[in-house]
Amino acid sequence: MPKRTFISREEKRAPGFKAAKDRFTFFLGGNANSDLKLKPLLVYYAQTARAMKGVLKYSLPIIWEFNKKSWITRDIFQNWFTTHFCPFVKRYCELNNFEPKALLLLDNAPSHPINLSDLKTRVSVEIIFLSPNTTSLIQPMAQGVIANFKLHYLRRTFQQLIDKTEDGDKETILQFWEKYNILDAIGNIDVTW
Repeated sequence: MPKRTFISREEKRAPGFKAAKDRFTFFLGGNANSDLKLKPLLVYYAQTARAMKGVLKYSLPIIWEFNKKSWITRDIFQNWFTTHFCPFVKRYCELNNFEPKALLLLDNAPSHPINLSDLKTRVSVEIIFLSPNTTSLIQPMAQGVIANFKLHYLRRTFQQLIDKTEDGDKETILQFWEKYNILDAIGNIDVTW
């Protein structure tokens, strides 16, 4: 929930206020030709959220990982690289009759291990780490893809809020946000991406 909205100000004034801590980190990727979009990686603070009881994580439109702080760690990133990125790129190359090789551009985040090139994979991946303090200027995903994703995600979420609260006999804004959960967020991520 953005901090500059009416609901977040209202939440702070409520008796027994406790700020909502439900957050996640996600990682998007694609190719320069824009015909390949990787399945988004989502890192949540719980191994299994209450809203996901009975939901098979492998059937989700995202790659589900967890960390107490909802951060992408080196282990999570390395697992994503070997079990998701490389096989996905290999399949893409086979379908398009390309040589199985790729170029992966990464920023210098602490979660990006520098030894990724040493891992044995079935795809030849050259990894280039962008210079510090230049990522926002030259990283392809930062050139509008991430900003557009966030914009469309928020637009979709607020449209759902409007649809559920528009008539007087429907639920209130607070009721909508109390019911909004990680599965709703994943659904919005899927449609947005």
